[in-house]
Amino acid sequence: MDIIISQLPYMGWSVEQMASLPKEYGIEIFIECGSDYFWKNVIKMLMQDRTGRLSIHGPFIQMNLADKTCDFEAVKETYRWTFDICSQFQAAHCVCHPHAEIPSFPGYRMKDGQKLALERTLILNRMAKEAGVQMLVENMPYINLVFEQDDFVGIFGGAPELEFLIDVGHAMLNKWDIPQVQAQLGQRIRAYHIHENYGDFDAHLKVGEGPLDWKKFFTDYKLHTPDARLVLEYAAGPLDAIEENISLVKSYL
Repeated sequence: MDIIISQLPYMGWSVEQMASLPKEYGIEIFIECGSDYFWKNVIKMLMQDRTGRLSIHGPFIQMNLADKTCDFEAVKETYRWTFDICSQFQAAHCVCHPHAEIPSFPGYRMKDGQKLALERTLILNRMAKEAGVQMLVENMPYINLVFEQDDFVGIFGGAPELEFLIDVGHAMLNKWDIPQVQAQLGQRIRAYHIHENYGDFDAHLKVGEGPLDWKKFFTDYKLHTPDARLVLEYAAGPLDAIEENISLVKSYL
């Protein structure tokens, strides 16, 4: 089991501060927040002598795989670059957002959008495998979801080649039954985004700052997904507060 710290509180040039994290912890970067030149240099600096794993959050801004008006050729090109970075730096995984909000164009049908999102996700997953990269499909935070819990588990889960990152905060926001998802997808859940909220917005609070019963969560984690990576995707630092929170997380394991 790996503990990885998300770049979320340290976007842009401030990501360099993460180099001071203890070397045993990994780092997850947001790939679209930097150029090829930027990342090839910054990743080397962040990962120098680090035993924790690198992971990469794939591109998602202005990308909606459930929307026929989304330029999928451009999406594939961006992911091709992303998978190349993953491969070069032996990233543990690459996170994929399979959709954005429900498309608003006239005549949109949910089943058509779900079918398109699945088809496109499968194409990206094949590209990832060809590059030697583990791509993980994430559940989304939107109020108007293209994939509610049953659809996410049934449609994406029905494609045996897909693996998953379950975002705990997103699941809370949409009132998903997290233990049920853990039981249904089992060890195909290869990682989690760990954070919480009060159901009002995607606050990305640290473990213990919200209402989730983390003792229960980690009991189910150990039962169904004992090797899944824990990516602490918190909205705020500072780094010493994140390190202190890691101690709390470890107390549940």
